[in-house]
Amino acid sequence: MAAPGGRDTRARLLDAAVAVLRRAGAQGLTLEAVAAQAGVSKGGLLYHFHSKRELLDALLGRWMDDFQGEIEADPDGFVAGYVRASDGTSGDETALLGAIAADPEALAPVRRRHSAWQDRVADEGGVDATVARLAADGLWLADLLGLAPPRGALREQVLSRLLELATRSASGRAARASGHPT
Repeated sequence: MAAPGGRDTRARLLDAAVAVLRRAGAQGLTLEAVAAQAGVSKGGLLYHFHSKRELLDALLGRWMDDFQGEIEADPDGFVAGYVRASDGTSGDETALLGAIAADPEALAPVRRRHSAWQDRVADEGGVDATVARLAADGLWLADLLGLAPPRGALREQVLSRLLELATRSASGRAARASGHPT
């Protein structure tokens, strides 16, 4: 069912849930609040998401799919894509924190996806790639929680260094695959 502006109702409901999380926090995330924010009845919401847990799972799924898309679109490889996708917050990270606060078991699919990402990072570049991924995760978390993330020129230097690690790991893998020493 399409909503005005060409966006489907499901996406509109997820956007509404993010807005509720931003405004009222995890405690304020109720099906009633999301339905009101989206301008639908609670029954209309339940048609698309049969429970609050389904709504939370969909929020997390959308966030992870969007993040994965950013990673895969990077021309410099998976690790560089991971670093770039981790730079800053898109806003849907609010959904991640809210979902986890509302239901800590909701973290299980996030853990599985990160495990798969780490496997790919390790395959692409081993230790350097893993260091770049972990540092990018730390930068993302510092941004998300306001934990004194670096700003300005220092931030650019940090990102540049992480991308050096990421691209070095990818070029080292390519050289090893071709039989040339790195």
